[in-house]
Amino acid sequence: MKTHQSTLEFLDDKVIKIYNDDIKNKMSSVSNEIYCINKFSTNKNPYAPVILGYSKNSYIIKRYDFSLGNTKKIFEKNIRRLLFSCSLTEVFKQMDEIEIILKNKNIYHRDINPGNILFSEKELRLKIIDFYWAKTDNINPSVPSGLNSIYGINDSEAFSKIKNQLFKVDKIVRKQVKNLKRETISVLGKKYYDGSSKHIGKTYHQIDIPYFKNVSFHRDNSDEFNEINKNMIKPIKNVMDIGCSSCYYLFNFMRMFRLEKAIGYESDPHMLKLLRGIKKIFCLDELIIKETINIDTKFEKVDLVICMNIHMWLEKQFGKNVDKIIMNLTANNKEMFFQTAGKESSGMYTVKSLKTKESIKIYLEKLGRKKVEFIRSTEKHGGKRHLFRSRI
Repeated sequence: MKTHQSTLEFLDDKVIKIYNDDIKNKMSSVSNEIYCINKFSTNKNPYAPVILGYSKNSYIIKRYDFSLGNTKKIFEKNIRRLLFSCSLTEVFKQMDEIEIILKNKNIYHRDINPGNILFSEKELRLKIIDFYWAKTDNINPSVPSGLNSIYGINDSEAFSKIKNQLFKVDKIVRKQVKNLKRETISVLGKKYYDGSSKHIGKTYHQIDIPYFKNVSFHRDNSDEFNEINKNMIKPIKNVMDIGCSSCYYLFNFMRMFRLEKAIGYESDPHMLKLLRGIKKIFCLDELIIKETINIDTKFEKVDLVICMNIHMWLEKQFGKNVDKIIMNLTANNKEMFFQTAGKESSGMYTVKSLKTKESIKIYLEKLGRKKVEFIRSTEKHGGKRHLFRSRI
């Protein structure tokens, strides 16, 4: 990507910025910029970008997920994606902390605009970049004509203008979320669907989005997510969750790995409507929500499949044909995490033929998994349930 001042080359995990021979660039230097970034970075400042290397006319920075906009305006789509992970209160708090750090370190950035504020979804942190025109110590580049013409070279005023723009987007999002909750949350559980919430007005799992923190849920599955995350092969580009409920796994993997696809299957029509509304409101382009599974379903090839506490409901619906579904599911993925309610478990429906964890391992191997590993057992669901990881 080229601008009037530089060329940016985006790689998987880093960005290379090369300054051109524009006459304005001679008013400062890469060495000045690196000095200012290093000064801003001291004391483990979480808002500082990671510099991976530099030369006379270029430097390499760790790649973050997106900017809040460009030099002229915020991008509403990017702000919606930001609010998917951080509340407006948290975003304002981080901006205030950045402003305080700049003042305490006697750094005048002078180019605070939405294009120079990045967001790391994995860290849930804003990052300030582009210190080329910053002023500190003996560094005082001349200000080129038109520098930061929209937001101004006064850092405090620039932050204030950006906050005002974010507030307007947040107001729209809040209204849309309120309408979506009214249409979906109150009807959850009024009609029971296997594997979904049986409590009126509650989701089965938590909705891990700031705007939904006040929605009641039946079961916290963060520990199961952590177990999967600890034992999985990384990184991943595509993931599929069978019986995704409120997408706790998918949402968090989206934040962690900059996914190309996050595919969720969910049969509860009210939860489907809720998830599709969330996708639209927060501009979650990589999220794909599907509603039906049958014995002929052709599953996409992915790096990771999550099949947690849904197999027993598939057996209840399809009987022994569930084996074909699992075979189809596992044929096109590198790794799968699997947990079901076997005979040792309890619940509304259990698979009596799976009597022990050893029988579950044998079952998965018979369905085509060549490497099946036991991870751990839990009594969280009542009785014992066993978590397995299987690979091709």
